[in-house]
Amino acid sequence: MKENPTIKEIIDRVEISATDFERNNSELKRKYLIWNIESFNILASKVSSFVGTFGTGYPFYALDENLEGKLPVIVEQIRYNRQLIKDGEPYQKSIWLCKSCLRENSSTMPDLKQVCKPCPNIPSTLKPRKIINRLPDIDMWLVCKDGEINQAAEQLRYFLQRYGMQTSDVDPASSIDQVYEITKMLKNGILPEIFLPIDAHIVEQSELDNLIKRVPGALITASSYGIKPYIPINPLSYRKTWQHDDEAYNFVCDFLSTFKSFNFPSELESVLQESRSQIASLYSPEELFQIFLNATTESNFRRHQSIELEELFLKRMRSWQPKEKSKVKTKNFEIDR
Repeated sequence: MKENPTIKEIIDRVEISATDFERNNSELKRKYLIWNIESFNILASKVSSFVGTFGTGYPFYALDENLEGKLPVIVEQIRYNRQLIKDGEPYQKSIWLCKSCLRENSSTMPDLKQVCKPCPNIPSTLKPRKIINRLPDIDMWLVCKDGEINQAAEQLRYFLQRYGMQTSDVDPASSIDQVYEITKMLKNGILPEIFLPIDAHIVEQSELDNLIKRVPGALITASSYGIKPYIPINPLSYRKTWQHDDEAYNFVCDFLSTFKSFNFPSELESVLQESRSQIASLYSPEELFQIFLNATTESNFRRHQSIELEELFLKRMRSWQPKEKSKVKTKNFEIDR
């Protein structure tokens, strides 16, 4: 990317990268995604308070439980990418001032919201955070021992930096260039040796245990009162530094659609499987899909209009069903009041 790119040049590069990446549903791309996931898991396991990891988001909702299958092409992602061009059309000849600003001020900026959001010199839809939202990344979570989250954050940061796995917030311009190169290599049948941007989070074991146990009760409460199921989680997330974001995630949505555990200890894996079994005993796969659509974000709602993603969701829910019918147990779960 040139030193002072125009808005047209920057959005063209992002849109081409993100759209070509989405359209590529090759086996090589699937293997590349798994390499990213496995690499994070190896690095996370080096943390002294390591308990396990799990993944959310893409590609976990686009593959089966074993991360196998043919990646679907998500039309909604392509539409979202192209919206960037439409947003930038009135300003195409303007210089993207953000690149020089980030180069000069990045070291003193806490993140890409507090300083960028009020800036009057670039339209909101063309600011760094909004642009890099189009780039593919991997959402991975480290589960650590209780009371050791700060040490875990420092150790994980060290390992991620040492082995070249970084968040796109650290250097957005570099992330754009890297994803462009990754996409080009995959298109040419070459397995990249650089990582996608990582979206890393940390949660303590007891908090995750409690969240998992609350999901069946949250669904019961929502059904009883005609409301959306909601369990907020605001983890420690790696942006430029570790921070708690200003908006919580709805744990229910991630749990239903994308939660993929790795290396959980037996007690935590047991809680996970029991919660899933309880949910599958309470609702049919089709009912759970409607619950998910009702509770999820607008962008996820539009994505899951895809027949492929709906079928993957239903398949996931069927795999949760207990082998033998049994009475629903609720003693281990909290029902939200």
